[in-house]
Amino acid sequence: MALVNTEAVLLRSHDYGDSSRILRFYTKDYGMLSVIAHGVRGKIGKGTTVLASFASGVLCAYVKPYRDLHTMREFSCRELRDGLGRDILRFAGASAGAELILSHAEQGSQAELFETLEDALDRLESVASDQLSVAVLSGLWTIVEALGFAPQVDSCVNCSVTLGEDVIGCFDLPAGGVRCPSCADESTGPRIGPKARDEVRELAAGGLPRGLTYDKQHFGLVSDFVTYHVAPKPLKSLHFLGQVLSEYSSVPS
Repeated sequence: MALVNTEAVLLRSHDYGDSSRILRFYTKDYGMLSVIAHGVRGKIGKGTTVLASFASGVLCAYVKPYRDLHTMREFSCRELRDGLGRDILRFAGASAGAELILSHAEQGSQAELFETLEDALDRLESVASDQLSVAVLSGLWTIVEALGFAPQVDSCVNCSVTLGEDVIGCFDLPAGGVRCPSCADESTGPRIGPKARDEVRELAAGGLPRGLTYDKQHFGLVSDFVTYHVAPKPLKSLHFLGQVLSEYSSVPS
């Protein structure tokens, strides 16, 4: 058993027994860590450990090799991110990103994925309302890319020809990218032009493209891509996010 200290983000928690909680952290140095926090339920007041979803800080835990559940000594919260809980779309976007990582990430250091997660959560909390739906899409695509499942949008997934600036292709979901007009047919998938390809590329790089068109279609694309290539089963939070985005987009600005 080793006592370790590592930067961590709390992704999920649930009650255990009369006074404890099971916490699932994504950490910078150890990847996914599940820990039991003894006696933390019901405590309030100064000095109480903050254990809110999406909070970042330093996790101190006793880690046992080849075990799935470890023991938390303390968690020093650095960034609470309570703003994510005050807006349903921010919360839904953060929840979908968290479940995406929970569904696929494993133990072992993945510092890039940790930084991507923190950046996505910070962006979701701080972005202006008129760019919020774009930040949600960006967060999902950046996590997908950090997990190693980037879509191929620069060249045809079938013949590898470079897709020019005026080419309108079709997104082949099973192949994970765009087919050029010569390789596509009516059954391939939705049409995707140069502007939409540029937007997907920018979103996956963490950008927030201005004047994003067809955000519902963009969500459908990333949702289908995640379901087909990344998550072993449908993500409940992704379905919920789709409902929230649909309602959000229908509200007049």
